[in-house]
Amino acid sequence: MARPRQFDEAKVKTALRAVFWKHGYEGASYPDIMAATGLNKGSLYASFGDKRALYQHAIAVYDQEFICGAVRMLRDNSLSPEDRIKTLFTSLVTAAQTPQGRWGCLLCNAAIEQSPFDEAVEKAVSDALSRLRSAIKFCVKETPAHDKVELIWTAYFGGHVMVKAGYSKTILRTHRTQVLSLLS
Repeated sequence: MARPRQFDEAKVKTALRAVFWKHGYEGASYPDIMAATGLNKGSLYASFGDKRALYQHAIAVYDQEFICGAVRMLRDNSLSPEDRIKTLFTSLVTAAQTPQGRWGCLLCNAAIEQSPFDEAVEKAVSDALSRLRSAIKFCVKETPAHDKVELIWTAYFGGHVMVKAGYSKTILRTHRTQVLSLLS
C-alpha cells in the first residue's frame, strides 16, 4: 500500500516556482530543488515527475499567481482603463524594489531559455502571454490607445527585462508615465 503524501502540494509547487524563477531551468539543480521543497529526489519524481515536469509546474504556478491576477485586474470594469494600466505598470516599479523582482518574469525567462527547445513550455508561455494581451486589449478598447495594444503589451514585458537588468524605479516610473500617455 502506498504511503499518503506527507507534504502540502501547493507549498511544494510554490517552492518550485521560486527555484526555477530565480535560477532558470538550466541553473536549477536538484540540490536547490530538494532544499526548497524539503523533498528528496525520489519523492519529487514520484509526485511530480522529472525536472522538465517540475519546471512546467513552476510555470503553471507563476501563471496562476501573476498572469491570472493581472488578467482579472485588467478586466475589472470597476476601475478606469487608466487605473488598470497604471496598476499593471506600477507592479514593475514595485518589483524593482525587491530582490525577487531582479529575477525578471518567469514567463519571459522561459520564453528565452526553454521555449525554443520544448513545445510544452512554448505553449504554456504563449498561452499565458496571449491571455494577458487579450486582457490589455479589453482594457483599452474604448480609449485612444485601442490601436496600441501591441505596444502596451510589449512595453509591459520589456519593463520586466528592465527590472531584471537593474533599472531604477525612477526610470520605470517614466516608462509607466509614457505608456499611460497613450490612453489620453
